[in-house]
Amino acid sequence: MNTVTPSQQQAPPSALNRVRVVYPLIFSLICAFTAELLLKDFMEHDTELMRSALGRVTAVFIGLYIVQRFAILSFRLYRPNLKNLVCIFSVLLGCIILVWLGKLLSISLSTYLSSVKSVGAVPAETFYFAIPFATGGFLLQAVLGLQYGMVFSVSLSLIAAIYFPGTPIFSLYALVTSLIACLSLSHLRSRSAYLRAGLNVSLFSLVLCLAALLMKEDLVTAAAPLGILAALIGGILCAFLASGITPIVEHVGGYVTDMRLIEMATLDHPLLKELSIQAPGTWNHSMVMGMMVEAAADAIGANAVLARVGSYFHDIGKTKKPLYFVENQGSEENRHDKLSPSMSALIIRSHVKDGIELARKHGMPSAIEDMIPQHHGTSRIEFFYEKARNEAEEAGHDPESVDESLYRYPGPKPQTREAGILMLADGIEAAARTLSEPSFDRIQGMVQKMINKVFASGELNECDLTLKDLHIIAKCFTRILSGIYHQRIAYAEPAEKTKESEIDVTSQPVSATEEKPEEEGSKEDLKRLGL
Repeated sequence: MNTVTPSQQQAPPSALNRVRVVYPLIFSLICAFTAELLLKDFMEHDTELMRSALGRVTAVFIGLYIVQRFAILSFRLYRPNLKNLVCIFSVLLGCIILVWLGKLLSISLSTYLSSVKSVGAVPAETFYFAIPFATGGFLLQAVLGLQYGMVFSVSLSLIAAIYFPGTPIFSLYALVTSLIACLSLSHLRSRSAYLRAGLNVSLFSLVLCLAALLMKEDLVTAAAPLGILAALIGGILCAFLASGITPIVEHVGGYVTDMRLIEMATLDHPLLKELSIQAPGTWNHSMVMGMMVEAAADAIGANAVLARVGSYFHDIGKTKKPLYFVENQGSEENRHDKLSPSMSALIIRSHVKDGIELARKHGMPSAIEDMIPQHHGTSRIEFFYEKARNEAEEAGHDPESVDESLYRYPGPKPQTREAGILMLADGIEAAARTLSEPSFDRIQGMVQKMINKVFASGELNECDLTLKDLHIIAKCFTRILSGIYHQRIAYAEPAEKTKESEIDVTSQPVSATEEKPEEEGSKEDLKRLGL
């Protein structure tokens, strides 16, 4: 059953048509002609050049278009924009070139070995198992996600079926190895993940190679060991190529992988250091939010690493004017008491603009930068808006005359599930601190109330969070906040201490000489604590 998400309901028809019809149409047509231009030389017995070329282009075009349409309608997270389609096409073009080079090398190697009497005839197909079909699956899984990698795998296998006539095993080989690459790289946390995924690809390549040899009854010929060696090399070669190309795709396309996010999440990052010094209250708020959003994102299948890192940096703009935010004021007076509501709202809103400037200055990826404005969306700064209305009413003016736009964040609304989770966590974590008795039931009620409020306001209309997702998110937030703000029992004091505390100390003045042992004891205690 298809899930209709808020973003699908609100998106204008023209935008939906571009995503669902126009983009896949153009993409499929360009890919079909590109494959024909690069791979047509390998077609044998081509007596009707134009007719057969037209047939191949038509077959590839229809196949790719159907795959794209099916993926868009069936996969909730497969929404390729123009930038992503350019990335997919570039990766597909690179894979076609690899196939082209691999076929040339296979033919050359087969010709050479067949001329060696001690080896005998070795068909070129034996070395096709070393062609790194899965490289594209590795790349797209790393930079775009599992759905994109799977769609690419099916598309590549379709092209292989058209341009490897007479050898259907290689269409299956391209499909299986690419899918295994995507599934094996689902948790990209380090460079070694590529090697592990490459070994998985090699293992399945070996199984398919043995199956092909059994079908052709070549298991005892000279081609068998060479084919097995080629299959083992192919998987490792895919991983090696992908690990080297991924940083280039990241830089050129502005994408971000989990590896880079993990590098940014270290507390040694200059922005996080500055945040902890200039705005310690905001830093603590961000760390707690990190736990909340990571658990919630992981529970609904979103990118947990992206959500956690986004929470760390979402309020970095508060380092410019930290004392104007309540979590950093401590016992100091509230600086907003001397300002008009509109000026206070302007200062509060400015932390978004300041955060974007800092993110760009430090070269942060767009996925993190986008979360800075999106975690507030177009929500209203309620406290100062109501204060302005009250002041207007006290002055004899109509409260409706207050310009609401001055008290709203500029947006945009959250565009991704991770940004939507961040918006929910931001308000809920702050509200949890105001609970006088944070019992489980009170926290649960507060979480549900806040989520309902944000949902009803329409702030989540442009991200793919479903009602089921919101229910899971609420459970995760409640569990984590209950653990953080749980009630503590009052431990009973020892009997001796209790007796001492009952002595009326005011009736027994202490001389200066009697205070010295206490001071020495305090110093000794500090030494034991390492202070």
